[in-house]
Amino acid sequence: MFASSKRPEDVPGTAPWWRNRYEQRLRHRDRGLTLERICEAALAILDREGLRELTMRRLADELGTGPASLYRHIASREELLVELADRLIGELPTPDDALGWRDAVEQLAHELRRVLLTHGGVVLLITNGPLLGPNSMRLREMFWRVMDRDGCEAQFAVQTYFTVIHFVVCSALFGASAIRNASATWETSREKGSGLAELLDVLPARLYPTVLKFSEYGDRPDPEYDFNFGLGALLDGLENAPGAASTAPRPSA
Repeated sequence: MFASSKRPEDVPGTAPWWRNRYEQRLRHRDRGLTLERICEAALAILDREGLRELTMRRLADELGTGPASLYRHIASREELLVELADRLIGELPTPDDALGWRDAVEQLAHELRRVLLTHGGVVLLITNGPLLGPNSMRLREMFWRVMDRDGCEAQFAVQTYFTVIHFVVCSALFGASAIRNASATWETSREKGSGLAELLDVLPARLYPTVLKFSEYGDRPDPEYDFNFGLGALLDGLENAPGAASTAPRPSA
């Protein structure tokens, strides 16, 4: 997680660090080079060349400026990565107002996974610490507002948020890992299988009888089906949990 040798306000991603960043945003009026431009350029490098190539010098070259100009906005590469993770979450669209809380949460989950897989190199950054930036706060606001509007209890809404976000991020981590490996894209995985079939003839039936019985289904990964199945099962359970509100269709405006 976070290095203990630094003051909390000096560790990118901590609540004290984000507090300082919020205050800086309130005081600062960008002229010329902006944090938004910096993050957009950094994301472009990451998508094209990968996380390893994203350095402050490389970013400065991309923007046609010097590293000193970047340091006025971003003190280090570590800070850049925290800001970049929050910038990514800002790509989520607002859910349709006509949706009930379950459908809205489902829409947000699908959109978050889509964004994370679109920029697979950033997925690991999402897991580096609590999501406390302005775009992450916007995601919480969208998530909790629709649940509060429909009458869900506060504790239930908060727990639902963390449960769904953790599920989506874990799904995206596995997906991004497969996509980064050119020999194991989702498309080729469906054709070649997970590799289980190559082991069937050496697995002792007395030790793995059920693995062998289910092998026909266990060797054909389908990430879209897996995600939809898991999210649906998760929301089915939450929908019937204490604190949930009715998910009856909302009347049209």
